[in-house]
Amino acid sequence: MPPVYEYSCDTCGSKFDRTLPVAMYNAPQHCKCGAAARKLLSAPAVFVPQNICYDSPIDGRPITSMQARIEDLKRADCVPWEPGIKQDGERRQREEEAALDAKIDATVDQFIDALPEHKKTELANELAAGADVDFVRQ
Repeated sequence: MPPVYEYSCDTCGSKFDRTLPVAMYNAPQHCKCGAAARKLLSAPAVFVPQNICYDSPIDGRPITSMQARIEDLKRADCVPWEPGIKQDGERRQREEEAALDAKIDATVDQFIDALPEHKKTELANELAAGADVDFVRQ
């Protein structure tokens, strides 16, 4: 991929980039206004890979590159850890439990509504007498 050079026009003040082959390094470049532009000296964009070196906690394989890490996560059906991921999981679990509780409540209400009238009366009398009801998930 050819390098990207940054230019500035002293006439109109605009700045622009050009992707040029190295052979055209000294070729003059012109701005939209037609004036010759001046080449700016800027820091090159450099990618520094992360230093990765560990053994997979899943199967003990050595992980020495980003590609090996991605494959290890995929093989274990995992996602990279990010800040807040634990809180997101806890929130999602609370939401799932609340939805399950709502389904249980709806099922119990539906069951009670389907009871014969004399059974509903017996249940109401037991609850009025102080029967203690604990719901336990199993």
